[in-house]
Formats: sequence, structure tokens, C-alpha cells
Amino acid sequence: MAFWRKLIAPLFCCIIFIVIFISLKNSWIVVRDITPGPEYGLLLFLLPGLLTGLIYRDSPIFSSLIGALISVPVCTALRMVFYPRVRPLVQEVAYATSAIFWCVLGAMLIQLLFTAYKQFRQHR
Repeated sequence: MAFWRKLIAPLFCCIIFIVIFISLKNSWIVVRDITPGPEYGLLLFLLPGLLTGLIYRDSPIFSSLIGALISVPVCTALRMVFYPRVRPLVQEVAYATSAIFWCVLGAMLIQLLFTAYKQFRQHR
């Protein structure tokens, strides 16, 4: 069962990452109304990391990193084919890097919560 979790966790992270990307680009999830401004939608990329951390507790950070790295080329290809290119390539790379960061941060938060809970249980 642990072997399947090693394979399923990054794949699941990849799928959720791509779904969030498509939802943000199609404006199914509207985070802000003004066009030039901060990208609050990047915070939604915490979800793949959080869910990956819940599925595979042994190494959630590595699993979410692998899942995000696998999904970035897919998202970039979708962006080039289906969506109009309004940003330079450097900004697209920065967006993808930020999305990877938030995904891994979600896994780190889950690992922090599990570690804090274990420490609380030991000292109780």
C-alpha cells in the first residue's frame, strides 16, 4: 500500500494543480476584479500540497514538489495553446515558480501540523 501512495500522491497533486490552473485561467474561480494587481489566486495552489500531505505523510514535501514539477509543463502547454498570451515568458516562469512554491508550502504546513500534534501527544 505504501508503494501505491508513493505513486498516487504526486499524480493526485499534479491533477489538482492542473484543475486549479484551468479554473483560474477560465475565470471559473474569480479572486480579484481588477486586472493589474496581485495574484491572490496563487494561494489556491496551497490545496494540492495540503491534500498531498494528507495522502502521503512520509515525505509530503517531495511528493508535492514532484507533482508540481510534472504539472508545470502541462500547464504551460495549455497556456500556449488555449489561452491568449498577454504576459512575457519571464512572467509566466515567475507565475509557475510561485505556484510551485505555494504547493510545496501547503505540504510543509501539513507536515508542521503533524509534527506539532506528535509533540503535543508526547508531552501530554
